[in-house]
Amino acid sequence: MINESIERSPSEIVQGFRDLLSYDSITCAISDCMGRFNAMTSDMRPLFEGIRLVGSAVTVKTLAADLAAAFKAIDVCQPGDIVVIDSHGSINTAFWGENMTMSALYRGVIGAVIDGACRDVEEIRKIKFPVICKGVVPNVGAVAGYGDVNVSIQCAGVAVSPGDIVVVDGNGVVIVPKAEAAEILQKAQRLLETEHLLQEKIKAGATIGELVNIDEVFKAAFSYQSKAVERD
Repeated sequence: MINESIERSPSEIVQGFRDLLSYDSITCAISDCMGRFNAMTSDMRPLFEGIRLVGSAVTVKTLAADLAAAFKAIDVCQPGDIVVIDSHGSINTAFWGENMTMSALYRGVIGAVIDGACRDVEEIRKIKFPVICKGVVPNVGAVAGYGDVNVSIQCAGVAVSPGDIVVVDGNGVVIVPKAEAAEILQKAQRLLETEHLLQEKIKAGATIGELVNIDEVFKAAFSYQSKAVERD
């Protein structure tokens, strides 16, 4: 299945998340605002340091070691998109390489997130095209014509739908569902501003335990445990 047209978040919402890149660890704050979920697994690694980006997801679901769907995804991308590939954790076949990178660049694609491997990493690093993946391998897949573009996928433990917002920094990758993007953006903005104030208090001598009121947290936990014992 190839869906060439998708619904993306409004440009002002995407830009709002890009503006958060002025802070440092924005993926952590955004994940916190989503109940501490929607972060991809820790084995997703950048090809080089310093990758920080925000864009809309164009999704790919591969079948076996077939690159056809990934090729087609690049064709339907718009400037500012990020290709997100569900290759089922395969790390022994590459689903991205130099020529795909060049094609993506000329379409205005700003990155690729792959639940699997890529190759041609020397060239990609020179170009400085952002790729986050699980491994590197010389073997490349075939182009047989199978797979899906712009369908719901699972990538590194996270559900991704076409048009969801992809956020990447040095901590990893988080996915913001487009239906919740405006609300999450507001929450993240407030959280990052609050964290700045909290850090100023720490610099002034307060401890994190005092600011979080950790004694009350322990009391609440002990009270819950005691009630559970009584029920048993």
